[in-house]
Amino acid sequence: MCDSIRSGWLTSGPKVRAFEQAFANYVGANFPVAVNSCAAAMHLALEAHGIGPKDAVVTSDYTFTASAEVIRYLGATPVFVDINPVMLTLSPAALARALAENPRIRAVIPVHTAGHPCDMAGLREAIAGRDVVLIEDAAHSLPSELSGQRIGAASDGCCFSFYVTKTLCTEEGGMLTTDSVEIAARARTMRLHGIDADVFAWEDSERPLRYYEVVAPDFKYNMTDLAAAIGLHQLRRQDEFCELRSRTAARYDSLLANCPVTPPHGKHWLQARVAPVHLAAPAGAPNLRSR
Repeated sequence: MCDSIRSGWLTSGPKVRAFEQAFANYVGANFPVAVNSCAAAMHLALEAHGIGPKDAVVTSDYTFTASAEVIRYLGATPVFVDINPVMLTLSPAALARALAENPRIRAVIPVHTAGHPCDMAGLREAIAGRDVVLIEDAAHSLPSELSGQRIGAASDGCCFSFYVTKTLCTEEGGMLTTDSVEIAARARTMRLHGIDADVFAWEDSERPLRYYEVVAPDFKYNMTDLAAAIGLHQLRRQDEFCELRSRTAARYDSLLANCPVTPPHGKHWLQARVAPVHLAAPAGAPNLRSR
């Protein structure tokens, strides 16, 4: 951070670019876009894929508000789909039923709940042959793995959070990773007022850039160099942090051996530990699920 302050670049500049590249290398992604929150990343991903008022977007019925509110930002309709009761992540079977019932669905936001990787193969099978994209809510999931590949490595759009409760913290921040150069380019334009000149061209230019076009209605979602500087140091220690978290989780598992909550697949980096609890409803209580 001191280096950033001395450099004169406090907002988006060389540290953001370095953090983007380091993060992409770490998760194995092709095109990273640093932003100021995971919600911003999801909003930009949906917008870049052309989601709008005529569309419906599926998300998990067990999630934080951001997964659904970004759908409403674009005027689209949220469709809440049930979770697998063991995984606590979006059920491919429930998704398949929703797709059959609603032809307006054009995107799905599966949530890697508390660090548990979703059944991405099952979800991709459910949308096969349809004009539907998967935008992953990976707010909890750095650096979770599935089938030996880190979450965010291969995706229509994968959205990470660097909020204070997450496994990597930049105070506030987020990252979108994608396999599509076009989606990344649109997100980069829309994260900073719809300006068509790349923010990093300002850093490289020998003189201030005095001409640019605002090409679309836009947002203010860029990450600052101060936040990225924190991110770079946190990223270097991710494996160390995860090892410490794993040791803590192993101690909990030992102490709570009668109620294990080991995830059934993938590598889970324990942003939180969640176990389903089934409580009997009081006599005469309404059946809320039927409503």
